[in-house]
Amino acid sequence: MAFIATFGGQSYTVEIDETGKSIYRVSIDGNEFLVDGKKTGRTNYSLIVDNRSFEIEVDPKGDEYRILVDGRNYHVNLVDERRVRAGGGQAGGGVQGRQTVSVPMPGKVIAVLVTEGDKVEKGQGLVIVEAMKMENEVRSPIAGEVKEIKVKQGDTVEGGVALIVVE
Repeated sequence: MAFIATFGGQSYTVEIDETGKSIYRVSIDGNEFLVDGKKTGRTNYSLIVDNRSFEIEVDPKGDEYRILVDGRNYHVNLVDERRVRAGGGQAGGGVQGRQTVSVPMPGKVIAVLVTEGDKVEKGQGLVIVEAMKMENEVRSPIAGEVKEIKVKQGDTVEGGVALIVVE
């Protein structure tokens, strides 16, 4: 899975591949790291990188992630590389109209947080999907109304498949 990460005004290509149970190969602009990563709480993770242990907290808001490491906050914009190539990778780029919400990788629907007809705010959680042993809250790209829910708790979904439609 490839992403474009923007941090400190600089863009990086980030590739993440699971190579074993809780073991990931992470490549940042071609520099590779092996990461042993486990989710330890709703937003907390334990990582071992190059024999160094890190406890991190991740707070996602749309494509923007606040990451707390060793008492320091970092803000990273993270977008699926395919979305950037398709022209949808600019955060705050005025996304509007009918939006089909999906996830980039296969997973299992853990919870559906809304019902059809609900009014939602931009960034509000819609669905929680477990992928690669991590729970990911899928958020609304726009403020609007939930028009269609295409999944239910327990469903297994493929990457790119529509989960919810918001207009």
